[in-house]
Amino acid sequence: MLEGAKLEGARTELFSELIETCDGMLPPQVYARIYQTAQRGGLIVEVGTALGAATVALALGLKHSGRAGHVFTFDPMTGGPRRSVGSAEKRIARIRQNLAHYGVTDLVTITPHDLCGGLSALPDGPVSVLMLDADGRIDRDLEILNDRLVRDCSLIIDDVADLVRVKRRGAVYRIDSKMRLSWLLTNKLIASGSLSTGQKLVDTYFGQLTGDRARLIEPADALDAYRQLVFQNASANRMQRLRSHVLEWWQDLSPDLAAKCRRAYRRIKYRDQMAASDRVHPASDASVSQSTRQ
Repeated sequence: MLEGAKLEGARTELFSELIETCDGMLPPQVYARIYQTAQRGGLIVEVGTALGAATVALALGLKHSGRAGHVFTFDPMTGGPRRSVGSAEKRIARIRQNLAHYGVTDLVTITPHDLCGGLSALPDGPVSVLMLDADGRIDRDLEILNDRLVRDCSLIIDDVADLVRVKRRGAVYRIDSKMRLSWLLTNKLIASGSLSTGQKLVDTYFGQLTGDRARLIEPADALDAYRQLVFQNASANRMQRLRSHVLEWWQDLSPDLAAKCRRAYRRIKYRDQMAASDRVHPASDASVSQSTRQ
């Protein structure tokens, strides 16, 4: 268990460690910013648990703030790159193990459903922090919680980038538009005045709700964003495609080996960022519209 005093003296190591212990997919400085955001306290909702890396960051931020609050995290526990974990039961057990490792088990409630299916698990009261990292359909989740969010609710949206991914499994191509959909919808929300301009740290948006609105996003605006997914461009980077093919082959051959390779790749990718993750650098471009392509 990592106590608060140790956190202050080893922040770089902590947020870097989440990549290994929780199979975290975000850069260390993003976890650090999630931690800082959660220090607001109150009712915190996370949509998209994965293996709990961001959940741990949220819970540690809440714990070390000294404020009252609780983290409720929602995930159907199926699919995604964590297939090596196996069943939903094994995945939940792994998440609980991660929470226990950091001493935040009592601050987190895991709900093995999407937000709509598990909403009854959320107690009455206003939501002060909301993190969205599911399938890109942030309009759906914002609509569900529309009447529960405090006026200036802190909002974290992951995978916000004008980027479409194409993966091949045999003769079948899978088109992943999650990041672009999040990017389109987030910009719609900013343009309408529902969200602050905020900051984008790598591909994660940090901002807050603004003003009083009957609904955060109008159906016509959401529909326009979805219509823009009809014709899209996707990267033809050969090295990215080769890496994807190799990881997919390893995933079929040995899920555990594939998971280790993903973690090793992320450690290399974020190596320079880890050295500087003891403090959060603000994004150079405040507007989410100026997307970072990777």
